[in-house]
Amino acid sequence: MYGSNPFTAQDAWNAGNGQSTWDSSVPPPSIFGALPYPSAPSTLPGAITLKFTALSPTILNCMVVGPRNETYFRVVTNGGHTMLKDAQGSNIALLEWRDHPTVEVRSLVAKQPMGHWLRLSTDRSHRFMVHNGVGYSWRPHDRFLQLSIPGSYDVLARVSKTHDVVTLELTPHAVQLGLLELGVLATILLQCGKNID
Repeated sequence: MYGSNPFTAQDAWNAGNGQSTWDSSVPPPSIFGALPYPSAPSTLPGAITLKFTALSPTILNCMVVGPRNETYFRVVTNGGHTMLKDAQGSNIALLEWRDHPTVEVRSLVAKQPMGHWLRLSTDRSHRFMVHNGVGYSWRPHDRFLQLSIPGSYDVLARVSKTHDVVTLELTPHAVQLGLLELGVLATILLQCGKNID
């Protein structure tokens, strides 16, 4: 009759009866929310990707590999202590798992409770950290945990997880801000499954 488009049939009927299909005084219907929303890009542009692999059995014992599959860090847990070590085996950070767990990062973070360094917001929707006097926020978005400066839409880093790999992507700007080691440490704390408060 009028093809397979039902709107074409309505237009033809209206035109045959001297009516207009579109009333210019009425705005067109909104399609916001009716169409698929574009998802987050698969990678951050220019990002350095670090993969936490060989989880044994969790992120608290693993290897952190970067571009060209090179080992950047190792995470080693022994008893009540977890150490973040660089590729040469030097200790970078120490996590102590006590009643009130603590964190310490060589030359970057003085020993303090984990819950103070990676503070939970009052509405429990995100966590804050401070580095060099600048506040940063880790927030869930889509299937990621994203790091940004509050009030900014620029994503500095993000974390994603599959059943056997945790991935941290850091933008070049995040690395320039000195967030490489702190991003790795925050990823460990956010993905370890332990109470850090």
